[in-house]
Amino acid sequence: MLKLAYFNILCYVYSLKLIKHCLTIHRHTHTTAVLAAQIVLIMDAYQSPFIRSLPAGVPLDIIGDVHGEWLPLQHLLHFLGYDEYGHHPHGRKLVFVGDLCDRGTDSPAVLDWTIEAVAKGNAFSVIGNHELNLLINDPKDGSGWFFTERTQDEARYAPWQHYAKHKRQQLTDQLGQWPLILQRDDLRIVHAAWLPESIHKLNEYQSSSLTDVNQYWEHRFHDDFKQTEWYEVYKREIQLLGAKLEDENVSMSFQPGIAHYDLMRSCHNPLRALTSGIQALATAPFYINGRWRFTIRKPWWQHYTDSVAVIIGHYWRSWYRDGVAEHRKELFQEPPTQWLGAKQQVFCVDYSVGARWRERQQSIDPARSRMHLAALRWPEKVIVLDNGQQFLSEQKH
Repeated sequence: MLKLAYFNILCYVYSLKLIKHCLTIHRHTHTTAVLAAQIVLIMDAYQSPFIRSLPAGVPLDIIGDVHGEWLPLQHLLHFLGYDEYGHHPHGRKLVFVGDLCDRGTDSPAVLDWTIEAVAKGNAFSVIGNHELNLLINDPKDGSGWFFTERTQDEARYAPWQHYAKHKRQQLTDQLGQWPLILQRDDLRIVHAAWLPESIHKLNEYQSSSLTDVNQYWEHRFHDDFKQTEWYEVYKREIQLLGAKLEDENVSMSFQPGIAHYDLMRSCHNPLRALTSGIQALATAPFYINGRWRFTIRKPWWQHYTDSVAVIIGHYWRSWYRDGVAEHRKELFQEPPTQWLGAKQQVFCVDYSVGARWRERQQSIDPARSRMHLAALRWPEKVIVLDNGQQFLSEQKH
């Protein structure tokens, strides 16, 4: 019992250190703002291919994670006033926060349409963690529409459309041209987390290729993790558990080696940090998205004190108070229309449309869905849902 208690304390302390490292929390608001501004200036000086500018003064409609849900996207575009090519009669532009693919019925249609809208100058998009998985050839839960080896996805997510094999290289080539960050004076767009230290690390390895930069940082992470006390523990756990880590029906205990592997990886690689956010050790294992998890997502925005608004997706916000998974309850204490963070300058526009596959399994009519695709209109700060409902977002100071 004493050993277990001591282990829990060590885990907690180690988790806090990593979170602090990822966030680079500064005690004074002025210091944080100056540091962030300096980093942005540095990245502009380098002309980073991973950070691009949004057109100044143009009104925007910022759309949350689509996850292959083609029909809700079509409905939302209609209510926002866009035509079939993504053109708006009043000159508005679309911005996607990433994670356009996986789990939904038609990821190919969503991606092809968005790529075309971007090419025509009607839309912009950043890379999410699900696009990153495609680029680095990492088959994950819900990606069986693209990766033929993910045969287990068919039972859960089909019927869905598969991507033609002869077009896959062209798709990844096009996605590889998208940035990680879009910004202008009044706005920052990133898929999961605005982390100044991670942004600064992007140019440590000089390359215009996302896959090359990711490979560099993955090698750095693995080399560093091998030096930790958890490496041998991690190897033993992986060897012992194997496929059980993806089996929802097994009785799973907490695996400290895997937990520390995921924890360190979440902030070591800047691409993962920006597209997946930061994590902390979970108090107990939980199963989600095809795998047992031992870390939970942390609300980095609680420490964001800059005056520039940040719009994100990724976090599966719920429009309703009930039915929120235990491991997500810490993320959102606020109502679904409220801004987040110390200065109420962060907004998550992901309202969990990526979970509609569960409703399809239960034969729930889409008109009664509790999972929504949404857009935040900027600068109006109005939320528009795929069913046409509109709500003014709230900032409480």
